Amino acid sequence: MFSHRRLFTFVLIAWLGCGVQYALAGSPLGVSREAKGKVTTVVTFDPSQFTEGLAIDKQGNIYVGFYYTGQILKMTPQGEQSILATLDVSGLVGGGLVGFALDEEGDLYVCDASGEPATHGIWKVERSGASRLFAALDPTGFPNAIALDKAGNLFVTDSYLGEIWKISPSGEAKVWLQDPLLAPVFAYGANGIEFDVGALFVANTDQGTILRIKLGDDDRPRRPEVFVQSPALVGADGIAFDVRHNLYVAVDYQNTLVSVSPDGEITTLATVSDGLDFPASTSFGQSHGQRKFLFWTNGGYNFAKPNLQKLDVGVPGIPLP
Repeated sequence: MFSHRRLFTFVLIAWLGCGVQYALAGSPLGVSREAKGKVTTVVTFDPSQFTEGLAIDKQGNIYVGFYYTGQILKMTPQGEQSILATLDVSGLVGGGLVGFALDEEGDLYVCDASGEPATHGIWKVERSGASRLFAALDPTGFPNAIALDKAGNLFVTDSYLGEIWKISPSGEAKVWLQDPLLAPVFAYGANGIEFDVGALFVANTDQGTILRIKLGDDDRPRRPEVFVQSPALVGADGIAFDVRHNLYVAVDYQNTLVSVSPDGEITTLATVSDGLDFPASTSFGQSHGQRKFLFWTNGGYNFAKPNLQKLDVGVPGIPLP
């Protein structure tokens, strides 16, 4: 099976090896290491189970997606594991299960990048496990990550097409924004997406940027701006904010977890020495005693060690809608 993820890693190694330089936009040249806690591995998976999507509900249940099989694992606070649903991710070029997001009812929205018109797009998976295609999207694209606003609209990044979809609570989808700053350089563009202080923040994997998209009074997007750009962000994947507006970024190829302060200072929090292996999706715990813990999936693409890890960052994450 052809793997876009493995191609991405191979090309990125070659690209960085050529000495590509970045013109930094408001970010420091130096990246420091600051230990805020100990990285803990919550659960490990079989090397064949490449973990990607992640969501955590208010009851403490954790949902993890397996990229190639389309399975969605549910893990209770007591550690009990079960398969909630299995989505069809098969496609001619090898599709996969990507980003997750939960709504206020506890239903799960899932990016299915199958590349097949009948299955490609956003699926809704209810707490019972019942699932349906919620919004079909352009099958030439790659829906990667989801953020929900307070009105229940979904904002979905497309890493191939360099755009953001807006999907209404009824499932009507339209291209909300397309811009060169969202576009890929060679593989993946717009990726992780989250709201904070009235704006959308989006990671661009290839460009090593975090973009800020301010919203107008009518919720239409203003022109994206580069919030921070750095070689330390090449491979930026999932993102998450804490209540003090610090941003946490999983940098997949570089096997790092970094934080970005409100003024753009980058700090490395965890590396391969902590067991990181292609960190992908991020989510803060939502239940009592877990809100200061940042969780992330490790895909296992680099060292065949897929797992779920967490770190106490000392500050609660922004709560779910």
